[in-house]
Amino acid sequence: MNFPTITRYNWMCCSIILVFLALSSPKPLQAQENQKERITIQVKNQPIQKVFDDLSKQTGLKFFYGEAIANRNVQVNLKFKNAPINSVLNEITRQANLYFKRENNTIAVSLGNAGNASVPVTQDRKVTGIITDERGEPIIGANVVVKGTSKGTVTDLNGEYSIEANGKSILLISYIGYLSEEVAVGNNKTLNIQLKEDTQKLDEVVVIGYGTQKRSNLSGAISKVTSEVIESKPVTNVLSALQGEIPGMVIQRSSGQPGNEDFKMNIRGVSSANGDSAPLVLVDGIPGDINMINPQDIDAISVLKDASASIYGARAAGGVVLITTKKGATGAPKITYNGNLSISKMTGMMKAPTNYEMAIMDNEANIHNGSAPMYTQELLDRILSNDPNPIDHPLYGGWKLFFTNTDWMDELLNNGVQHKHNLTISGGGEKSNYYLSAGYSKQFGVVKYADDNNTKYNLRMNYDYRITDWLKLETKVALDNNRRTDVGSNGAWVIGEAILDMPNHPVYNAEGNFFTQGGWSNAVALAKESETATFKTREMNGNFRLIANIIDGLTLTAQAGVNYKNKNNEDIAKAIPLYTWDNNITYYTGAGSPEQSAVDRTTEETVYQNYTAYLNYDKNFGPDHHLDAMLGMAYETEEVRMFMARRDNFISDELWELNLGGTGNMKNDAKAEHWATGSTFARLGYSFKNKYILETNFRYDGSSRFAPGNRWRMFPGVSASWRISQENFLKNSKVFNELKLRASYGQTGNQEGIRLYDYIQLLKFRDDGWGTKLIYPFGNGSQSQAMGLDVLAGVDRTWEILENVNVGVDAAFLDSRLGFSFDYFVKMNNNMLIPVTYPSMLGAEAPYSNSGKLRTNGFELTLNWTDKIGNVEYSAQFQLTDAVNKLVEYGGADTYKLGLNETREGYPMNSYFAYVYDGVIKDQADLDAYKKLEGVPSNIGIGDAKFKDLNGDGKISTYGDKDGDDGDAEYVGSTTPRYSFGLNLGAKWNNFDISVFFQGVAKRTLFREGDFAMPWSDWWRYPPQFYYGQTWNEDRPDAYYPRLTHGEIRHWNYQASTLQKINAAYIRLKNIQIGYTLPKGALQKLGIERTRFYVSGQDLFEIHNVKGGWDPESDKAGFNYPFQRYYSFGIDLTF
Repeated sequence: MNFPTITRYNWMCCSIILVFLALSSPKPLQAQENQKERITIQVKNQPIQKVFDDLSKQTGLKFFYGEAIANRNVQVNLKFKNAPINSVLNEITRQANLYFKRENNTIAVSLGNAGNASVPVTQDRKVTGIITDERGEPIIGANVVVKGTSKGTVTDLNGEYSIEANGKSILLISYIGYLSEEVAVGNNKTLNIQLKEDTQKLDEVVVIGYGTQKRSNLSGAISKVTSEVIESKPVTNVLSALQGEIPGMVIQRSSGQPGNEDFKMNIRGVSSANGDSAPLVLVDGIPGDINMINPQDIDAISVLKDASASIYGARAAGGVVLITTKKGATGAPKITYNGNLSISKMTGMMKAPTNYEMAIMDNEANIHNGSAPMYTQELLDRILSNDPNPIDHPLYGGWKLFFTNTDWMDELLNNGVQHKHNLTISGGGEKSNYYLSAGYSKQFGVVKYADDNNTKYNLRMNYDYRITDWLKLETKVALDNNRRTDVGSNGAWVIGEAILDMPNHPVYNAEGNFFTQGGWSNAVALAKESETATFKTREMNGNFRLIANIIDGLTLTAQAGVNYKNKNNEDIAKAIPLYTWDNNITYYTGAGSPEQSAVDRTTEETVYQNYTAYLNYDKNFGPDHHLDAMLGMAYETEEVRMFMARRDNFISDELWELNLGGTGNMKNDAKAEHWATGSTFARLGYSFKNKYILETNFRYDGSSRFAPGNRWRMFPGVSASWRISQENFLKNSKVFNELKLRASYGQTGNQEGIRLYDYIQLLKFRDDGWGTKLIYPFGNGSQSQAMGLDVLAGVDRTWEILENVNVGVDAAFLDSRLGFSFDYFVKMNNNMLIPVTYPSMLGAEAPYSNSGKLRTNGFELTLNWTDKIGNVEYSAQFQLTDAVNKLVEYGGADTYKLGLNETREGYPMNSYFAYVYDGVIKDQADLDAYKKLEGVPSNIGIGDAKFKDLNGDGKISTYGDKDGDDGDAEYVGSTTPRYSFGLNLGAKWNNFDISVFFQGVAKRTLFREGDFAMPWSDWWRYPPQFYYGQTWNEDRPDAYYPRLTHGEIRHWNYQASTLQKINAAYIRLKNIQIGYTLPKGALQKLGIERTRFYVSGQDLFEIHNVKGGWDPESDKAGFNYPFQRYYSFGIDLTF
């Protein structure tokens, strides 16, 4: 098959290979190897820090020194030509009173005596120890000084130090970016000290497109989440950990089924009516599946939300998520283990009525329908007494009427169990470092009898190797395996069956066989007797990167990545017999008959390749100017092949191999797809005095999805920021520690939701809509399968272009204890692809046209507070996001229907239109007055619904007499979440820690639809329990809901109106965790350096107004697999 390609980028693969080969051959760039420790330097009154920088450039040696040295105003005079390094350092010692200690290519610098023997040595003894950060990682180059003296040293590569001090001495430990510590020596010979981060001094590094930047230099809207946030939640999916954590990012789930939660991720609202507006996700620079990655392997996540995403051009319409995985650190091997066990309890399911409640509601419906109630008082009494003896049904011949009650949810569902384990080994030496990780998790679902679980394996190896002083190789390889099992043929629908099954039907008949009557299914039979459906996904990711330091400040990065994914699914629909009370087979569930038992098998293979090369130039020019430039090229391609086969009429219900099925109804299908993009991209950034920051970027993309004349497009971006707090008039302000204004404009593109070959006129085989092939009855006595036009080719179609505008402010107050950030943004899709109306005689599906417009605007707000009271450290962070969209142009279509409208010009996507409920008809006078309105049913009665005549035209209708008049319907809301928020609270005291996280949505609209849109939607469909006692009746004249009835008037009463509107706002206790870390050394004899135990809860409770047991986050139908509450215990060990 000939796939479309981008001819001008076919050379990219060869270019990348040549770059790799060129970089792999050794060649000197700065100095010959045998001269790397001989120095030529001539400086006068040069600051010592710049001298160290110069020595590092000449030799490749690295100098580590503490804050005490960094803050000293020391200048030296040096004049050497081709001199040994030791000679230079001895001269610096003479002039600056500094001491040097070398290990391999690292030189630790400390304050020294310079020969002064004023301190009596005989009173001192050796004190040793290790200086670590809060994670237990060794700090290299920390300054350790005996307070009040000039005696000092620095820590080595393992964070270890050794110093002479006496019992009355106080050690002062400091390092840039950390709070200094003072520790009395006393009788101790060993002092291990942990330094805490100084948030005022650390300038956080944030990953951006093809590089990194300090947070203080950012001019775009970029959020970052660290590994601590992700690891604090005992989840198996990264998206579950991110929900509510990132301003502007909204994550929704529609199911609680293990491995099939169906998360939807959205950044700053809707970007297009095509596709799902999901962001581009890159793992270490290569697109990847965020659902497959092990949360424990993530080091940090950056989210690009404005013009900063323009560097990714055509695929960045929904924003960009950059995931960076962990690396090893120099030092001895470090082994960590994380284990967690959780018990889950289901929540958020629709509550069914009891048999008695259903009987009462059935009687009321019959009475209001003009019929006699079926349940006499005697029958009601038998229900209350749980009489096990059924009688012949009064209305339906061959049926039985039962008086027992069946709670189908209780019969089918149980608590679930989840356990997960992660083991890592990391470390490194002078030239290399490594990170090895193995993860395993298993989730057992809540369906009692079925093989309902999800198993996940993750393996990762990240290995960095410094080939030469100027060349480094980074290798990242990950293997991920996910296996989900489910109830064959029905999946989560078995829970839907449990919702639909009648509460007055028993699970078994008198003979112990699965019972049914009247065509109902039996959820327990499905769970117990169905075969297991299996869904397997295997993924391999290889990412190889060479980084060459060409000259000072200039690096070349060449990267090649491949992602191989294989999906194998097997679904078995097995016919399960159900029996009447008299033990006769009356119905099959799962499949209509044994002959219709079927197997579906699908195999899909995806190979994605990415080749990227870019130059980065980062240089300071004097103390005031900084330049950052980047230029690169990329080529990516993906090929997908799928095969599907189906057989039924198997020779045995124990053997399910395809060759054992019949051939009469066999089916097979296949597809092969390919797409490719090529890109050139660049970024240029400049800052002056770290106060005025300007950055521009662009990407020039081409895609195989469009016709050759429309494949290429430029996506520019520009941003600027002003650090007002660095101005002289604010530099010493007691109010502002940081104040920065930001603004940006950029363009991104969208090609998602667009088919791969729509610019080519395709043909397709025709069928009757039910899978039966249509044929032409001519041609030499044979018959040929009919073919016809597919979508009419759209050769003028091109990219959707989104314009992103953002303004923001960042501030810090009160010694940086209070932080504030605010952004306002606008996204405008000015050439969105929309369907075009053609005459019905066209004979093919009409192509799309770039003639739509969609606008989204909103804001992000973040507040955070960090402080300490005595020994208690505490923090709080609140973030709030809102995004609202509007279809500005959509082909002029202004039609609508009651209920959900996915697209209507002038309104948000997925809007609801409905009548305004005006209560029930109270009495005869009220009825007579209301029946005067045109459009009111003639059989309406007291207790039925009234809807307002909004336009005053004397009738109830969806359209008025004038153009643009929506009659009596109005816009009542959208399914899109509004005002999403998160609240993080944390505290530490001694060895205890606690974190609490709330998440929620302040505005969202849903309507009940489907089987439970109304009570008695069909004569056999019971009402949800919340209607019991809440509908109008003679003894309940002030009830909110209209009367129950089996008559047609129920469709009037419960049509789309504000009566059915659901306010799906909620606040949820998403996570709480309480931990305790054993004192250091408690288990040191066992080789365990750190031990932490914790208990945790996930989704513990929520506050909302959704009636009937539905979870406010679930979909409108209410048949979803239930969400669950998780109660966990875990342990973290470091060896």
